[in-house]
Amino acid sequence: MKNTVKKNLCTFIAVIVAASATIVFAGCSDNGAPQASTGSEGVASQTSDDASAVSQTKQPAKKRETIKIDDIAWNVDQGIVDGEKYVLLDYTNNSKYTVTDFEMTFKEKGSVTEEDKENFYNEIKDKFSMSDDDISELKQRDISMHAETEKIVEPGESAKNINCYYYSGIYYLKDINHFNLVEPDVATIKYINDNKIYTSYYDFSTKKYSEDENTEEAYYWTTSELGTKIPKPDVKVVKKSIDNEDSFGFEAYGLSLDQFNEYVDKCKQLGFTVDESSYEGHYSADDKDGYNVYLSYKEDDDYMTVTIDAPSE
Repeated sequence: MKNTVKKNLCTFIAVIVAASATIVFAGCSDNGAPQASTGSEGVASQTSDDASAVSQTKQPAKKRETIKIDDIAWNVDQGIVDGEKYVLLDYTNNSKYTVTDFEMTFKEKGSVTEEDKENFYNEIKDKFSMSDDDISELKQRDISMHAETEKIVEPGESAKNINCYYYSGIYYLKDINHFNLVEPDVATIKYINDNKIYTSYYDFSTKKYSEDENTEEAYYWTTSELGTKIPKPDVKVVKKSIDNEDSFGFEAYGLSLDQFNEYVDKCKQLGFTVDESSYEGHYSADDKDGYNVYLSYKEDDDYMTVTIDAPSE
């Protein structure tokens, strides 16, 4: 884990304005109608069918079961990774669903005093070499933090050592005293149900749940010819990044580095060995027809990115 500090206020607060948008988490027959009195059997049957249809439309639709925040046993504490202290989030998936993404945002506690905040600003000013103008702008916003991961977590399994960050930016949080200035705000959980990824939200303040209306396929694969030239990953989640006649790109989640290397070997077996470039977690090569593959492994979230490009004319 590399602690890359960018001394720039914009990257520190990143998309705070966008992140502050309010979102709420969602927790996650025939009634025996008499036959019509008529001499026509056909009419009597139709009347009965109509009554049954009306009866069925009156029955309330069964509400789809959703994941709940109580299904996620989460904790934030200080820990050591690669010899350095960080503020880290761990969680265990106690639901019956495969969780594909988990994010927690934290907002400033109401009990935080002006003295607490002044100490906080002075400390981050020194830590990140910020100017007085940077700090003045930062003071216009409430203190906030976040943690998120795209690791695939099966029922009963856990994800550990997930970094927490200041505001909505990319600065690693290392001081647990700073984390003690905030409290849970919104949890976002993405999970698989019937080969679809659903997104649920939980608002800790209102204790209310909601669910995003939009879903996505858990496993996307192109119908173009490019999809026949590379192996399909043996994973539960594949997300599209690009798909047209010239390029197909995707992210495959839930892979170890060993599994990534196995996938590279499969690409080699399909002929992608021309002008190859390889080092740990990366591979690129052409086949004899000029098709190019580029593969990269992201260890933090256990996924790989893959792109195959058609030969240029």
